[in-house]
Formats: sequence, C-alpha cells, structure tokens
Amino acid sequence: MEWLNWYLPELSIRFQWYMVVPFLLGYVLLPLTAFFFFCRYCMISFQWLPGLLYTFLYAAVYAWEVRWQLQGSPGLLAEILLLAGCGSFLLKRRRTEALTMSVLILSVLSVSSGITSWIGYRVILPFVLKHEAWIYPSDTVRECLRLLLVCTLSVFILHHFHQSITKTSRETLIQLTIPVFFLSLVVRIIQTLFYGSEFQVDTGTGELLSAGQINHAELLLLQLFACVCLLMTLSAYERIVNIFQTEQKVRLLEQQTAEQEVYLQEALLRDRQTRAFRHDIRNHLTVLAELLREGQSDRACAYLSHLDQAAAELSCTVRSGNGAVDALLRSKCSAAEQHKIRIRPELAIPDQSRVADMDWCILLSNAFDNAVKACEEVPEEERFIHVFSRKKGNFYLLTIENSCRKELKEVPGDGIGLSNIRTVAEKYHGTVENAVFDGTYRLQLFFGNIL
Repeated sequence: MEWLNWYLPELSIRFQWYMVVPFLLGYVLLPLTAFFFFCRYCMISFQWLPGLLYTFLYAAVYAWEVRWQLQGSPGLLAEILLLAGCGSFLLKRRRTEALTMSVLILSVLSVSSGITSWIGYRVILPFVLKHEAWIYPSDTVRECLRLLLVCTLSVFILHHFHQSITKTSRETLIQLTIPVFFLSLVVRIIQTLFYGSEFQVDTGTGELLSAGQINHAELLLLQLFACVCLLMTLSAYERIVNIFQTEQKVRLLEQQTAEQEVYLQEALLRDRQTRAFRHDIRNHLTVLAELLREGQSDRACAYLSHLDQAAAELSCTVRSGNGAVDALLRSKCSAAEQHKIRIRPELAIPDQSRVADMDWCILLSNAFDNAVKACEEVPEEERFIHVFSRKKGNFYLLTIENSCRKELKEVPGDGIGLSNIRTVAEKYHGTVENAVFDGTYRLQLFFGNIL
C-alpha cells in the first residue's frame, strides 16, 4: 500500500494489520455514521449507495487536507460543503436544510474529535509510552472512543431537539447555522493547534514533552464547555422556535376572528336582503297576476326576468359544498371584482374532511389576498384568479392560479400569508408548492388522507 505513505506522509512505516481496524473506524465507519445521522436529522431513510459515495469523497477530502496541511478552518469548511452537497444533490434535500444539518453533524464530529484528541494526548499516549504492548491497539481504542462520543451526542440531540430543528422555516435554520458553525470552528482550531502537531518524548525519561506552556486542563474545560454551548444553543433555538410558533398561532387566531366577523357581516347582509325580498314577494305576485289578467304577457315576462335577476343576487354564486367557504369566497370575489379581476371558482370542498372550516378559510383567504395583490400589478385585461380542486380517493389537490408580472421569473419569498398557509397545511401533513410561469403564479396545496 504505497499510496498510504502519500495519504499519511508523517508515517513512514509499512501497512500492517494493526492499521486496518483504526483506518476502517476513522475513515469508513465514522463518515458512514455521520451520513446516517444526517439522514435521521432530515427525516429520511438511510441509503447505502449515497452513504458509500460520501465515505469515498470524505476520504478524498481528508487526503487533500493532509496533503496541503489544511486541517483547520479550511478543512472544516470543505467537509461541511461536501456533506451539504451530498445531501442536496444525492438526497434531494433543500440547500438550506442540507447546510444546517451538515454544520450540526460536523459540529458533533469536531466536539467529539476534540475531546478524543485530548484523551489520546493526555491519557492514552503517556500510558502507551510506558506500556509498549499497547502501541498497536491504542489507535483502535481512540477511534472507538471518538465513534462512541459521536453516536452518544448525536442520539442525545436527535432525542431532545429533533422536532425544533426539522419543523422550522429556512430563515430560522440559517440563524441556527451561524452559532453552531462558530462552535465547531473554535473546537477544530484548538484541536489543530494543540493536538494536531507532532509530539516529542524525553529520550532519558520517556516522558511526553509539551510544546510551550499549555494548560491541558483548561483546554479540556474549553472543549467540554464548547459541547455544553452546543447543547445550550440548541436549547435556546428550541425556545425561539416555540415562541415563533406561538406568535404564528396568535396571528392565525386573529385572522380567524377577522374571518368570522366577515362571515357574520355577510350573513347579516344576506339575511336582510332575503327578508326584504320575501316581504315584497306578495306585491310582485300581485303585479304579475294583474299583468296576466290584462293580457300583457310581454310585460309580465320582462317583469318576471327582473324578478329572477333579483332572486339570483340572493343565491350563492360560489358553491363549494362548505357554507363557511362559500361565505368567505363571496366576500373575496366581490372585493376582487371591484379591481376588475375575473374570477373562476370551481372548487369542491370534501364532505366531512379532517380539515376544520376555519382552516379552509385561512388557506383560501390568504391565497386570495396574495392573488389580488399580484393581479393589481398587471393590466386590467390580464387580471384573473382561477380556483379549482381535484379529489381522488383520500387525496385532495387545491390549486389557485392568478396573473402576475411577466418579468417575474422566480418564486418570491414567503410572506405572512404564505407562512400561514404552510402552517395550516403542515397541521394536516399537507404540502405547499408554488411556481411562476408565463405571467401566471400557481399555488398548489396537496393533502393526503384528509377524509
């Protein structure tokens, strides 16, 4: 294995059996473990082929780090980008999610490696210098210890902070990435500066010589404190996420209250119109009877046509199968028509679905408000909103299309309205997708098993 002398240039020894186990632990099993926990953090099943590919690339990156002596911050950045790239391209995860999970996984590796390096330098190495029989298995012991620390810390984070990490938006994930990256960077630099260089042994006494005045107790305390800071950062992040979710619930409650007021006003107005029509219906029938008695059938037909139009204005122009949704859409359609927007409501709400009426109203009201705002930016003759739905078995697809500026080529960022839509959709394990094409914005809400 002559390539090993290039891979580890500081070792000029032949490839022996006692190098196989630590090599497999450190450069095969450890990256596989990191990739496994990356999949668990992203809530997907572990895949062997991407895992093995990542392991091979990890070994190549580490060889490059050793070759060019870039094991500090450049090496950490390269390892983060490698794992994020594999997660993004091989596992099809969002780039923000892949980057955050990569930083978190590499932070766990850095903290575990830092503590293991201290133990190896201050405990295992002095013991090996006095007991030469332990020279060969010492590397295996160190790699096993590092692997054990990585698994322990990863499982602890997965058990206590997994929900707060996986149930948040992209913007919030970025806020977690920066402090966690700083912690891993500090630990990596400490490990490289103090435990990554060559050591010297007193030829007379056989004792390990320290370079300079290094307080190893403080270094251990610093690395343990970095581990505690990582957990405290995740704990603080979890509290921030809970506060953010609480604020979202408050906004949703406020919106529900506003929609209830709109529904109440709509119902009261329609009730007054219906009572007035019913009050006058007897007079209308008397007029029709007199016209027919006098043989004025043409006038009677014209009068009946006006009467039919008045009755049509009282009937529901939107029939989705849900009274609350119909009342909401009547109000939204009326407001949209004032802006010269053509409306095509062709949706049907499933009967006895698990989605509450208020949640249907939140989804549609936010979608309609965003659509109206987008339509206001285009000429009147191009304004339209099309709402339609498809149902197959227990699967339900709701689509809202509206006109938008033709120069808009990319989907805009989430605002409060779309954030509320995503919150409600996630409540029922639904998905939200949006796209822009040829001056049309499309929002699709997909629900499975909502009946």
